[in-house]
This record gives sequence, C-alpha cells and structure tokens, in this order.
Amino acid sequence: MRKLPTILAILGLAVGISALSARADGVTYTVTSTYASDTSTTAVSAPGASFTFTFTVPSPCSSSPLTCSVSAGFVNLTSMVTFSSSTLTGFSDLGTFSFAPLGGLSPGLFSLTFPDNTFDWEFMGPQMFNSTLGEFCAGPAGTFCTGPFTITGGTGFPLSPSGSFFFDLSDPTLTTGGDLTGGSVAGTSAVTPEPSSLLLLGGGFLALGGFARRRLSARFN
Repeated sequence: MRKLPTILAILGLAVGISALSARADGVTYTVTSTYASDTSTTAVSAPGASFTFTFTVPSPCSSSPLTCSVSAGFVNLTSMVTFSSSTLTGFSDLGTFSFAPLGGLSPGLFSLTFPDNTFDWEFMGPQMFNSTLGEFCAGPAGTFCTGPFTITGGTGFPLSPSGSFFFDLSDPTLTTGGDLTGGSVAGTSAVTPEPSSLLLLGGGFLALGGFARRRLSARFN
C-alpha cells in the first residue's frame, strides 16, 4: 500500500511533463489608440473615441500553418479579436492581420480587417516580428516579439495619409475614416494548451482512476 502514493506521484509528473511539451507558445497583444477629432462616425468609430484591440498570435508563426503564413517578408494570419471602447459597441470577431516588415509603404506594426465588415485599421510603428532569424527578438523568422511598441500617430487622411489611420473599404472614395492620434501596443507571452495536451491530461486522469479502482477492489475483495 505504501507504493501507491509513489506510483501516483510518478504518473502525475509524467502527465505534467507530457502536457507541458505539447503547449503552443504565443504572444498576446493589447492595442490602445484614439480616433482623431475629425474621424467619421461609423459603427466602430467616433471623433475622439479611444478603443482597444486584444488578440493572441502563435509564435513562431510557422507553429500554426493553417492560420499563419510568411510571404515576401509579411506575416499574414487570422485570430480572434476583442474590440472594446467606452463610447462604442464592443465585439469579438475573427480578424485578418498583415504584419508589415520595415520599409515600403507600410512600415512596421500591422493592418487589421474583419471578414464580416468592411473596416480597416492601419497601425504604423516599429516592426513586431522577425523576418529573419533573431532580427528583433530571439527566435526564427516569424517569431513575434514581446514588450511595448509605440503607435505612430497619423495626419493627412484621406488625401495624403501619413502614420496610422482607419477607413471604410465600402466607401468607393475611401474618405470615410480618419487619422489615429497614436497609442501603444503591449505584447506579453501567452501559453495556449494544444488539443494534444488536453488528451494527455485526460488520459492521465483516466489512468489514475483505473489504477485507484483496481487497488480499492483488491483491498476489499
């Protein structure tokens, strides 16, 4: 009977180690910004309104091939996004991201659109991921970096937008929208259990239950 606690402890340790190895690392980003005073009023924007986006991405990007790809230096993926604002209706939806490499027309940070509507946000600022091995943070190409990032404020929308801005793709003139006054992005490490880890944990609990049942049955019979 003295062997039971030892066996249970070893089995629990094995299950824990197996589950840990099956977890997928990622980064959770919280984006905070404010619409400029001349921004158009829409379902998701209002002059001077502050807003927040929260979403989690796999890191490195290649760890999730069904939702994430690297092409021409850009990292493209889909992720569930939570939008909140003190003056606007909040929502959660699947968003499409394009994280831009430095240089070109879209330096750094990312663009965000939603399949179920026509709105697009363009956030400019420092690059948040590695295009090559260890470019901005430890890890291979497609690794998303943690830490604070500053959003570059926009001016000149819609004639000559510079910096971050927001617009409505359904407007053929692309004049519905406005500049973003700036803001910040906070990136923190996230560890998300993969389905395999849940199976490992479930199998471990079943094994523990079966073992305990056999021991009790042998004791009272």
